[in-house]
Amino acid sequence: MLKKLLALMLLPALIPVMAHADLLQDVQKRLVDAPVIRGEFVQERQLVGVKKTLTASGHFVVEKKRGVVWHTVKPFDQRLQVARDEIVQKDGKETLMKLTADKEPVVRTVGGVLFSLFSGDLSGLAKHFDVKGDARGARWSLVLSPKDAGMAKLIGNLKLAGDKSIEQVEMNAASGDVTRIRMSKVTTSTQMSAEDEADFD
Repeated sequence: MLKKLLALMLLPALIPVMAHADLLQDVQKRLVDAPVIRGEFVQERQLVGVKKTLTASGHFVVEKKRGVVWHTVKPFDQRLQVARDEIVQKDGKETLMKLTADKEPVVRTVGGVLFSLFSGDLSGLAKHFDVKGDARGARWSLVLSPKDAGMAKLIGNLKLAGDKSIEQVEMNAASGDVTRIRMSKVTTSTQMSAEDEADFD
């Protein structure tokens, strides 16, 4: 079940994070903190045994109380809504899958990790990953390694880099698959726009 959930976002693995609390605190202070965070993404995935790189693009919105919407526009229109206790996959207005923590306890772990990742909650990630990194310059980089042996069977490591926001994510799966995500045009606000609300509908 965990492997299926991670594959939904074409994210093969989550990266290792810093090992020192002061490093996490340093990076966390640099990240923008707002009720609503939105931006665009380009995602590339390289699968073992497949020569062609799979590319997708779209936009995302994070509402700290409601969760995250990962809206893929190309090559197809699809949304993944992630809350701490629920994961919903939609194709247009049609719900393809809905998983809740009360029926699938692992959803709470996966939902929490994905929510923490895209909302920039490093303390949430540190609960599940050991962290190493470098924040001595204008930019920072982190490597996250899974603490749990079960998750380590799926995830090799997760690498994050950025400045005032997380701009690059590289996920290395235990299987050898690699997913790279570039996030750009990140903006913040105190409340969601009509377009944001539509993504959550």
